[in-house]
Amino acid sequence: MDTAALTTFLSVAEQSSFTKAANDLSVAQPTVTARIKKLERDLACDLFNRTGALIRLTAAGQRFRRYAHKIVKLSRMAEDSVLAGATPADALTVGADSGLTSYRLVPIVEYLYRRHPDLALEIRPLEEDPWSRIGDSDVDCAFFIDVCESSPKADSTLLCAEPLVVVTGQDGPLGAEPVASRSLARQPLLCAHRGSGYQRLFEQTLAGVGDGRIRALSFGSIDAVKRALTAGLGISLLPRLSVATELAEGRLVEVRWTAPFQVYTQLAWHREIRTDARFSVLLDAAARATAEQVADASPRPAAEPPSGGLFQPGRTPQRGRA
Repeated sequence: MDTAALTTFLSVAEQSSFTKAANDLSVAQPTVTARIKKLERDLACDLFNRTGALIRLTAAGQRFRRYAHKIVKLSRMAEDSVLAGATPADALTVGADSGLTSYRLVPIVEYLYRRHPDLALEIRPLEEDPWSRIGDSDVDCAFFIDVCESSPKADSTLLCAEPLVVVTGQDGPLGAEPVASRSLARQPLLCAHRGSGYQRLFEQTLAGVGDGRIRALSFGSIDAVKRALTAGLGISLLPRLSVATELAEGRLVEVRWTAPFQVYTQLAWHREIRTDARFSVLLDAAARATAEQVADASPRPAAEPPSGGLFQPGRTPQRGRA
């Protein structure tokens, strides 16, 4: 199987655009289109759903991406090893939920690179279950937001509790009074990806109190969701950190609703890399940078927790369903 075609496929999947993939690979767009069409002919299936300018992986495309990553990665390692005459220092592949990339992950990467500039990372977007991505060796580790639960496929640690908030535009459909879940269930739900943990829980909660029909629109990124909110298209449940500026400036309005679940920013990893010195550096940086970020967001010092009480950022707790 042609690795150039696989690399093109992976770029289109990550960019959600043939044009952006062409720019990323420094090739003409017809070349990208031809490679994808040939790959789809060879596999006898569609890898992408094409709706106008919107490009999304099909179910077959999502399954194929896991293997494509492995093939391309092994191919590069083999080539580098032959050319250099030694095993290359490969980058850690890090998956990241769209709700965390700009708001939690960038400070962690900044903290890391100021102290370990030689550590190579490859950041990939997470649009689906992170446990599956890690279990399939698609990524070495992943940052995501979800309830506290365990998985036989990977180990994990909690970094911090992640407050959520329902928001809408200035002229949104809901007033300033507390809102019941049944009222939210009647509104269009805007999200970055429906596969994110807190979005899945949000939809399950509202489906349980309404007629079971949920109108959800996926925009691919939180920035796109915020633009749709300001246009008055619906409501959204988002990490409070990601909309703090918009709320402070009045561009978005908080809907008074309390989620019946608690979620956390977490880091999960493939068990095979737990003894990797590079990952140990990343894990330590994630715990320290997140703790600093949480402390900076708290103007008043918190009371000292009782012995045996609250979890500490970066500490691996006893896992179980929340």
